[in-house]
Order: sequence, then C-alpha cells, then structure tokens
Amino acid sequence: MSQHVFLTGVTGYIGSHILTRWLDRTDHTLSLLVRPRREDKPQARLQKILREFYPDRELSHLAKRIRLVEGDVSLERLGLSESEYQALADNTSHIIHGAAAARFDLEIEEARRTNVGGVENIIALAKASPSLARMDYIGTAYVAGKRNGIIREDDLDMGQEHRNTYEQSKCEAEKLVRSSMGELPVAILRPSIVICDSKTGRASSYNGFHRMMQMFHAGALKALPGYPESVLDLVPVDYVCDALFSISAQEKSLGKCHHLTAGLHRGTTLEEIGDLASFHFRKERFVLIPPEEFNLYLSKMRDRLNEKEQKMMDEVRLYMPYVTSDLHFDNTQTLQTTGLEAPPVSTYFGKLAEFIEKQNASLRRDMNPDQDPGLGGIIRPGISAR
Repeated sequence: MSQHVFLTGVTGYIGSHILTRWLDRTDHTLSLLVRPRREDKPQARLQKILREFYPDRELSHLAKRIRLVEGDVSLERLGLSESEYQALADNTSHIIHGAAAARFDLEIEEARRTNVGGVENIIALAKASPSLARMDYIGTAYVAGKRNGIIREDDLDMGQEHRNTYEQSKCEAEKLVRSSMGELPVAILRPSIVICDSKTGRASSYNGFHRMMQMFHAGALKALPGYPESVLDLVPVDYVCDALFSISAQEKSLGKCHHLTAGLHRGTTLEEIGDLASFHFRKERFVLIPPEEFNLYLSKMRDRLNEKEQKMMDEVRLYMPYVTSDLHFDNTQTLQTTGLEAPPVSTYFGKLAEFIEKQNASLRRDMNPDQDPGLGGIIRPGISAR
C-alpha cells in the first residue's frame, strides 16, 4: 500500500542515501523537509542531490513523488503556517527523522536547538498525524559517551559523561523519543561511525574518518593518537540505509532500539586501519602515538604551525576520543530483525581510497600554482611511539 513518508535531514550524507532507498524501493509519496538558505534554494539543493545519485536518469518521474517542504526542524510547527502544518500532519503516515546538528564543537544550547528541540517538534507532528503508522528516529551509538566495554542496544542513561555537545544533546533527544514510545509507534536507530559507501567509496567531506584519511593521503598526517589495539566501529552508509529500510518495514521493531554498527566481532583496530591505508595509498603507514604524548607534542608545536595547520590539528584533537575509546556495540536486536551484517572494512577500504585519491587530485588541479594547499607534512613523529 502506498504511503506518505515525511523525511528530515535529506540534504545530509546519510539522509540523502535514505532518500534513494525510498525512491528506488517504494512507490510512496515523499515529503522532504529542507531548510531555506540565502545562497542555495531548497529546490536547487534537492536537484543537486538527485543528479548525484541519478546522473543518467530523467528526474521528472521521481519529482512527481516528491513534495518539498521549506522549513526548519528547530522551529515550532517546523516554521510552517498553520494550514501547511495541518496538511502535512493529515497526510503523513511514516516519519523518518534524521536531521541533526552533527558538529562536535557547538555550544550546548546551539546543539540542543536542533537535536533536542527538533525532536520535540517532530514528536508534536507525530502526535498531530491521525494516520501515523510509525516514526523512525536516527540517533547515534555514541550516546554511550565515555563508557567503556560492551554497549547494549537498550542502554541509554547509565550515568555516563559525554565527550562533546553532540553526544550530550543526542542522548537528551533519545530520552525524549523513548518517553514517547507509550503513545507513539516509534523505533530508534543508532549508527556508529559511517565512513563511506562500500560500493562507490563516496564519502562526506564532513566525516572525521574520511578527513583523517584524506590528510594522510595528502602527506599532511603521518601520525595519529591511539594504540594498535584501539577498536573503531566503522560501517558503510549502504549497510546503514539497508538495515533502516528493513527495520522500518517490520512492526516488531517498534518500541525498540537498534544498533546499526559493526557489532562485537567486526570492529577494526587502528593497526588494521594503518595497514589498509598504507597498502591502498602506497605510503609508509602512519605512526600511532599514545594520546597524552600526542597532546604534549601538539602543544609544543602549536607556535610553529600556520593558521591552516592549526585548524587541521584542532580537527585531529576533536576526533581523538573516537580513535582511543574502548566501546563495543552489541547489535543482536538488529541482526535478529534484519539478518544484515556490516561488511568488514577491509572489503571496501580500497573503494574509499580511490575516492580520496580522485578528490585530492581534483583539489590540486583546481589550485593556483602559488596557492598554499595546506597539505604539507604537519605531524611528523619525533617522539616515542607505540
């Protein structure tokens, strides 16, 4: 039966891939919430996304199923007029809420405005939708914060501290979603670190793992904080979207939380990442430095770095907790519901490497010969390293 699905976050990396699943695998009408921007109109942003995924297809047949909703998830009634809001609510049978402020360095109130306030507004829409069959909320596995060890899918507030305002605000948002489960048909989905598409290697330029590998390939990063045995839970976006699509089709998933993660036995160690990067980029592997020594080294080097180099090092610091933590995400519930497992990183790292090589080659071609690309050797290990 055809449905009317309301999606938020479709201009983001994961959200755009989710959109393609519903375009390709259903005949549903899709209402897409897109925030207006001065420099880039919502229609133009949507056209760009569709052209990226369907470069050789006529888009008019897809456009017939799409309703563009210009609004903002952080605003009451999503920034819509009363009549627009009521029409949206009356026609919505399925909500997929993926919009989020994903930066780690926002002030807490700014992060809450979208991540917590947005959830409040989406829950209000869900309650106002008389034909709602389900709502799927996309959170993050890293609501686990500074915990260590095995994280179960039903775990949430265990008294843990959080490493940044993104984690904290997403934890607060998930509490709101869970509190609505008695009244609304809701499922929670928690991806871990989404690094690329396993088939094409396409990655988001805002993704921390991708940025680190891009800097390594460019020769700007020759060492990372961490230990050889440090484990990263890395998943491709196509697995995340396929699992979400499967979960959303099953009534038994309602009222539950699902980890869209590599799981307890498919995590990737930093040593393995170093070997993969060295092989596919044909470079000497990066050195792993204990985090406290890495921080000390950066502190000593800071006055010798230019503004662009300092910015890059601040970025490394921002993502440091994710390459030094000891989190293992159990995904039993997801496996039982979908039968899907994330592929090992080794099976698709080569695709990511090809994508990054093309990106960096394009960057260098487009630059003025006298322009500083900011890709020089910045971190050169001159201290003890494991």
